[in-house]
Amino acid sequence: MNTAKDDRYFCQRILSEIGEKGQRRLAGASVLVAGCGALGSNNAETIARAGIGRITLVDHDRVELSNLQRQVLMTEDDVGRPKAKVMAELLGKINSQIEIGYEITRVDKENVERLVRNVDLVLDGFDNLPSRYLLNDACVKHTIPWVFATVAGTYGITMPILPGQGPCLRCLLPNPAPEEVVLTARNAGLINTIARAITAIQTTQAMRILLGSPDYPVKLVTYDIWQASFSAQEILRNEDCLCCCQGRYEFLN
Repeated sequence: MNTAKDDRYFCQRILSEIGEKGQRRLAGASVLVAGCGALGSNNAETIARAGIGRITLVDHDRVELSNLQRQVLMTEDDVGRPKAKVMAELLGKINSQIEIGYEITRVDKENVERLVRNVDLVLDGFDNLPSRYLLNDACVKHTIPWVFATVAGTYGITMPILPGQGPCLRCLLPNPAPEEVVLTARNAGLINTIARAITAIQTTQAMRILLGSPDYPVKLVTYDIWQASFSAQEILRNEDCLCCCQGRYEFLN
């Protein structure tokens, strides 16, 4: 029997919430990380270290020097290189026991259904709402759970989306807000600790979903890390939702 010293997942195996069976389940899971910025890079590192068996990274962007303040798995030597490729290379060194794939492409209505169709879960690493509405349509249509998250300033929010069981993104935000009023890292700044904090919650939600934890509560978690203000509010499904109740996937069309 392996000892704690030579068992990579020892601390998870002895955790009652995961255990031996749960670790095997994580090893058999496939996750898409959509976007490789502050959220996606932290997500990818965490699930790779946790032993998620297959991880696919998708992003069209290249590393910029300003990214290094908040995005992990990148160094100064990587400036100018594709983010998804850089992250995949380092994740392979962090955990050689798992499968890492990547695509250097922008997620759009032409490819999003293909990207989500064959995975068990999607982690939101986007930095804009239009891409999230597109992802929501695709995941709801194909019954793929995903975990929404966003950060700006010192503030972050996250919520699991479980198609067929609970509310979707359009239950929470029925229509896109005007782009000029949406807070982002580019117009509001970003403290790097909120990205780590909110992805810690986001990836925990993801692992719990993958483990099949019963009666998973669909809660919108909000956290202002500067003010030490935290809340978790239960969100109910909107029975008039155009997406998850009426099956109208407007952003895919």
